[in-house]
Amino acid sequence: MSKRLKAGHLELLYEEGFLRYIKLGGHEVIRMIYHAVRDQNWGTIPMTISNEFVHEGGSSFEISYDASFQQSGIDFQLQCHIKGTSDSEIFFDYRGVAQTSFKRNRIGFLILHPISTCIGQPVKIGHTEGSHTDTRFPVQISPYQPFMNIAEMTWPIGSNWQADLKMEGETFEAEDQRNWTDASYKTYCTPLGIPFPVTINQGEIVEQRVSLAVMAKGENRKTALPIQRKITFGETVPFPKIGTVISQVPSAMSIQLLKTSGIAYTRVELSIDNEIKPALEILIKIQSTGLPVELAIFTDNPFFVDKVAEIKEALIMVKSILLLPNKGKTTSQEIIDAIPRLRDLLPGVEVFAGTDAFFAELNRFPLDHSNLDGVSYSINPQVHAFDNRSLIETLEAQSYTVTSAKKLFPNKEIKVSPISFHMRWNPNATDPSIPARFPTGLTDQRQFTFFGACWWLISWKYMAESKVDSITYFELTGENGFFSTINNQGDEVTFSPMFLLLKEVLGLKPAKIKVSKSTDPLVIDTIVFEIGTKMVCMAVNWSEESKSMNFPQGFKPTRFTTGADPTTGELVWKSCETMDSSTFTLQGNSLTELIKS
Repeated sequence: MSKRLKAGHLELLYEEGFLRYIKLGGHEVIRMIYHAVRDQNWGTIPMTISNEFVHEGGSSFEISYDASFQQSGIDFQLQCHIKGTSDSEIFFDYRGVAQTSFKRNRIGFLILHPISTCIGQPVKIGHTEGSHTDTRFPVQISPYQPFMNIAEMTWPIGSNWQADLKMEGETFEAEDQRNWTDASYKTYCTPLGIPFPVTINQGEIVEQRVSLAVMAKGENRKTALPIQRKITFGETVPFPKIGTVISQVPSAMSIQLLKTSGIAYTRVELSIDNEIKPALEILIKIQSTGLPVELAIFTDNPFFVDKVAEIKEALIMVKSILLLPNKGKTTSQEIIDAIPRLRDLLPGVEVFAGTDAFFAELNRFPLDHSNLDGVSYSINPQVHAFDNRSLIETLEAQSYTVTSAKKLFPNKEIKVSPISFHMRWNPNATDPSIPARFPTGLTDQRQFTFFGACWWLISWKYMAESKVDSITYFELTGENGFFSTINNQGDEVTFSPMFLLLKEVLGLKPAKIKVSKSTDPLVIDTIVFEIGTKMVCMAVNWSEESKSMNFPQGFKPTRFTTGADPTTGELVWKSCETMDSSTFTLQGNSLTELIKS
């Protein structure tokens, strides 16, 4: 069930058992209050809701439901009660019972604080023993928990209000989720300093409560004003280089499509400590494209350069090398120490190190970068949540990782490689039976949807605006690719709408990117291309409803699309009506092109 509700001055969305986007006028107070059952590998056990009841008054509400979590021997049942009062208070009560004994890393509440309204703001932390600490929400991405031993948090909302958040039933702490490209700080139960996983025994009860109250400061009791949606502009930045992963020997059709796509380079992965023949076949085949190759060499062998020397002739198109671990999370110092030998063997090739996992690993374990051309890390938007709204929330946070990486590694190039919808492997698995870099085998149907195309476009916007040096997106072919081939010859192709959109926007070169900022990016966001005196704005309306947005003077909508032809994958564009105003209404779930000549 999804329903918009009020609690006094607060407005929020109740959706599938959780509270999202708790707002006071135009100020987002809490992004989400939810709960989760995490197994011993940090996997999220799916929740099934029953006996759901929602009652709403004019400025209050009451919700109750039962929920079950059942998967792979785990059986956990709970009852929840949520109450919103006309005094702008919210209470969320939780009582769960383990029906089986199982290993868990976490059970209970998690609260997300939005980066956009909290970053750098003062916050008072009330600790479990009764003391208080005055601090601030981090600006630079915090590698470790910025707040510990939390029972209560108080922080300002705008200039006239403050929020008070209390947690009961567990000890809480907070982490900076920008490490994994979630645009939030997360307050969660069960401190990570406590050993995990632990066994929860059959019949064991978990009870917790979260309460939120907002109150006016001083005598000013005016209600906060609702948000005014508008787009503003900033500086102009260059196009970043875009690459893609080649994970299988490409067909002639795939090579032709690659050559005409506008993609600047390809990434090929070589686990040089293991069987290298498949990667060599890809390298030899990809030479015919004339495109530079980003070669990701996975190794834990400090003498890996000797093996690279044996295949030197196959590395003609390799322009950059990423040195990444097979077993660890970040490149070891032993491998970095071998870089001078690698440079002697392949002069002119740029050398990078880093992680094939998340930015968090680089943030927590910075590398010796003195002998590197730059660093690399990967991104996926589904570390903590999997629904469309959560994927949209991650977009803005991608740029924070680049900004922080530039501060950690000054004057070094930053590669984000690759970005994928799904988690390719789980660097935090605690099950000893799961080897390092073991593929998850996950796919995501959104790879071949209009939503996926829009997500890619706005991801590229934030990457470009962060001044990243290069970005590798997805794979060229397959279920996780820009298109898929459906026969052995590779000459029957199903296109993802994102491939057609990618070809179109890369065809705008030699355009530059004009930094654009939306006051409500979770509803409407934009990417703006500057081509001489002409500007092309592409605006995504993420919501299902038509929404209005104020654009800078001179822009006129020319066409829009709400999806692709199911047969060809081509985006179906329709002409826009002529409008004289600078405030335009954008259709729900659409991409609209606006032009300023």
